[in-house]
Amino acid sequence: MADMTSRTSGNPFATVGHPVHGDGHVGRTGPMEVLQERVLSQSTAGATAIIGPPRIGKSSLAYHVFMRPEARETYPQLLPVWMNVRTQAGIQQVFRRLSDDVWDLLTERSAEIDRRTADAYRRAVEPDLPWAQAQSETQEFLRLVRRRGWRVVVILDEFDAARDVFRTEPGTFQALREIAYNLDWNIGLVTTSRRELREIVDMADPDESTFAGIFRSLFLTCFDADELGALASRVPGFPSGDDPDAAVARLGELTGGHPYLASVLLDRVCSPARGGPVRLLDEIEVLAHALPAEFQYYYRDLEELLRADGRLRALLEVVLGPQLVVTPDDAQVLLQQGLVRMQEGAYRAFSDDFQHYLMLVGRQLGHWDSWMTVERRIRELVESVFEDKYGTDWPTELRRVRPKLVPMLDHCEELRARELRAFGARGSTRILDFTYPRDLYDLMASHWDLFGRLLKKDKGYWNERFSLLAKVRNPMVHNRISVVTPVEQRTFQLYCDEIMEMLDKTG
Repeated sequence: MADMTSRTSGNPFATVGHPVHGDGHVGRTGPMEVLQERVLSQSTAGATAIIGPPRIGKSSLAYHVFMRPEARETYPQLLPVWMNVRTQAGIQQVFRRLSDDVWDLLTERSAEIDRRTADAYRRAVEPDLPWAQAQSETQEFLRLVRRRGWRVVVILDEFDAARDVFRTEPGTFQALREIAYNLDWNIGLVTTSRRELREIVDMADPDESTFAGIFRSLFLTCFDADELGALASRVPGFPSGDDPDAAVARLGELTGGHPYLASVLLDRVCSPARGGPVRLLDEIEVLAHALPAEFQYYYRDLEELLRADGRLRALLEVVLGPQLVVTPDDAQVLLQQGLVRMQEGAYRAFSDDFQHYLMLVGRQLGHWDSWMTVERRIRELVESVFEDKYGTDWPTELRRVRPKLVPMLDHCEELRARELRAFGARGSTRILDFTYPRDLYDLMASHWDLFGRLLKKDKGYWNERFSLLAKVRNPMVHNRISVVTPVEQRTFQLYCDEIMEMLDKTG
């Protein structure tokens, strides 16, 4: 946790997007304790994988715990080595770099290095060594370092890249496992990644199934209210003249407690261009009407990553429904990875703003299974009929001739305006995109003289069908499909097929 007395008069969020450490690092007390206990405090270091969505603070946490000068003061025998896996050419380069960095740290920290250790280092870094010999010489060097009482910790940042960097080198993961697991040299091995280690290894070398078994997985998710409050407390002058609880709650609503997104907002709040004392809640409300572009950039990056991983469909089904392919295990994984949260018994995206973004993405997937297609085509039918009757400004005329529909239309207008404010040109301008099955039926029932000719059946017939569609759709959306009987689920699919057939005939 940051020292709350160390505020400055400048902008403490000016370097948002870069790793955060020292006084700027807030929260994560539990994960820090796990890392210190598992990697630094025991006689045998334990391998640990830090896992979480992009920019959630994985690298910041690892840097804060292991790489700061203060960490070496607390643990005088610590020799921390940082490597970005994405920049490595293969496992032999990793081992060469490990030996070089450990040697550099030893020469900085130790007045004398015995000849045996120095000779072992020179043998480990000789050029053009065959891989098997390079591995053996590196292990011997690390064994001697450990015997002298030093603790080597290697942080392999962006370990997702291992699926590409190590793909053509069989035995790579076994070599990494050996330097962490074997008690003779036992380094503290720490990885940071978006994916779980088993997934990464399976993509690179499915035969290396034992690698992930030595790791403890440490999942990072969004900040809780206390951690978000600690982040907000870095704003100069906060909470003077403010309602701190309300300000932090509003920050949480807009960002879901995501450290990067919250810091983006607070960077704008603390911008020198604003000048004068900061009233955090007022400033957040101003920004809420047009969130910084970084929000959209982050959502798009996350969407592409999930699409590439094959997890976008699962996320959309969990938070939007219908849940046709996703399983309860998929939902639990998304929850564990911090992409979704539980709210009033239902799964939602980590923030309301990202939830709205996913609604937009879901609407644009025109191929998404039967119910999404049915819903889209019914909306198109309703819009077409009302435009023929009243023109393009049909919602205004509908309010005049059917006052009972006004509350529902107003609610849809409010949702549309919110989406357009949040997502600009990517948002939908169609009011019907914000309707539910029962809304669509009520709209058609209000002009049965027009729709009855197309639907070919009476109101009672279609009321029964749309009532069941609404009944089944809501549990699907809120991940409570277990409350829907198998008969209702089969009937739901039959009604979807019937409506599609009817719509095909109407053209």
